[in-house]
Amino acid sequence: MTSKAKKIIAVVAVIVVLCAILAAGIFTLNSSTKADTLTIQEAESFVNEKTDEMAITNTLKFVADKNYITVKSLDYGNEKDIILQCTVKTIDVYSAVKPEYDSFMSADVKKPNSTMFKSALDFKLEFEESIVTLLGQAQEKETDCAIYLYQTNEGITLYASDETVNAVYGGIIDVINESSEITTYKLVDGTEKEILSKNVNKGFAECFKTRRNANKPDTSTPLIRWWNGLKDDFHKNFIEKDRWHTILTGLWTTIKLTICALLIGIVLGFLVAFVRCTYLKTAKKGIILKLLNSLCQIYLTVIRGTPVVVQIMIIYFVVFMPMGVDKFLSAVICFGLNSGAYVAEIVRGGIMSIDDGQSEAGRSLGFGYMQTMWLIVFPQAFKAVLPALANEFVVLLKETSIAFYIGLGDLMYAGNAIRAATYSAFMPLIAVAVIYFIMVLALSKLVSLLERRLRKNER
Repeated sequence: MTSKAKKIIAVVAVIVVLCAILAAGIFTLNSSTKADTLTIQEAESFVNEKTDEMAITNTLKFVADKNYITVKSLDYGNEKDIILQCTVKTIDVYSAVKPEYDSFMSADVKKPNSTMFKSALDFKLEFEESIVTLLGQAQEKETDCAIYLYQTNEGITLYASDETVNAVYGGIIDVINESSEITTYKLVDGTEKEILSKNVNKGFAECFKTRRNANKPDTSTPLIRWWNGLKDDFHKNFIEKDRWHTILTGLWTTIKLTICALLIGIVLGFLVAFVRCTYLKTAKKGIILKLLNSLCQIYLTVIRGTPVVVQIMIIYFVVFMPMGVDKFLSAVICFGLNSGAYVAEIVRGGIMSIDDGQSEAGRSLGFGYMQTMWLIVFPQAFKAVLPALANEFVVLLKETSIAFYIGLGDLMYAGNAIRAATYSAFMPLIAVAVIYFIMVLALSKLVSLLERRLRKNER
C-alpha cells in the first residue's frame, strides 16, 4: 500500500470517528427523561393560564371566565412528562347545547332565496350570541381528569388533547362531534328537508374553536426529533392514502413521454440533418431540395429560438386543445419537435466533420449517394456525435418536467399534487429530484456501455 493511500485511509478514519463522537453527543444532549420539578401551586397556575389562552371565540371566553382547574396531585413520568390529577369546575356546555340542536336548524339558517346552507362563519355569526345565552343558563359541574405537561426545549408545554379540552370546557368536543349526526331540519310549514351534516358540524366547530396544539410534544433529543420528523414527513407524503401510487403513475407517464419524444426527435433530426447536408454537399441544387432546405432552416430557427415551455403551451392551448387532442399526445409532439431540432444540428455537425474522401471512396466502390451516406458516412458520424446525442437525450428527459404546465400528470405534476395535499415541499420535491437523478444516471450508464462497445468494434 502506498503512502498516499495510507494517508487517505487515515483521514477517512478520523472523519468517521469525529462523526461518531458528534452523533453520540447530540444523542446524549438533553437526554434526561425527567421533567423540571414543579410545585402543585405552580402547576395549577400554569394549567389555568394555558387553558384560558385556548379560548379565541366569544363562546369559549365566556366558559373560560367561569371555569377553574384545581390540581390535587402530580407525578413525574419517564418521558419528561408531568401527570396532573385535577378537578375542573366548569359550565356544562354539552347539557346546555345538545337539547337545542333543532332550534338552530330553523328555516332562517338558509340564505334568502337559496337552498344552500350558510358557511361555517355565517353559522357562527348567526348563532354565537344564542349559544352564549344558553351557556349563561347552564349548570356548573365538576369533572376529575388527568392533564399532561411535557418538558421540551421551549420549556413546559401543555398537551391539549381532545380529552383535556372536553373536560376543561364542559364537553365542547362532544358537542362538535355529535352535531355531525344532524341530518334534517324543519321548514316553516313543518316539512323536513335533508341537509349536509358537515356544514352544521363545521359551524359548531367554528363557534367552539380553540387555539391549541393537539399533538403530543416530542421530548426527544434534537437529532432524534429531526429523524422522527423526517419519518413523519415521509409517511404523510408517500404512505398515507397510498400517495406513492401518484409518484409511480407520474413516473410511468414521464418514461412514456420521454421514449415517444425521443423516437420522434431521432427520426426527425436525422431527416433534417440529411436534407441540410445534402444541400451543402450537392453541387446541383434542385428546386425541391432548396425548398426542403428552406423549410428545415425555418424549423430549426423557430424551435431553437423560443423556450420549450412557450412551445408546449402554444402547441396545446392554441393548436391542439381546440381540436380535442389530449395532453399526452400534444406533449409528445412538442418535445419530439424540440428534440429533433437539436438532434438535427448535432448530426449535421457530425456528418460535415467526416472527410469528403470517405464519400469519394464509397462512390469509387460503386455505391450511390444514399448507400454511401447510410453505409459509410452515418456510422462514422454516429460514433462522433454519440456523446452530444446522449447529452441531448438527458436534457430531453429533464425537460419533460415542464409538461405539468399543461396539466399532464407526469412525475413533476405528481410531486406538486402531493405537495399541495400535504403542504410539505421538502419530501415530494426531493423525491422527484432523486428519481430524475437516478434515471439520468441509468441513461448515462447505458450510453457509456454503448461507447465502449463501439470502441471494441473499431479495434
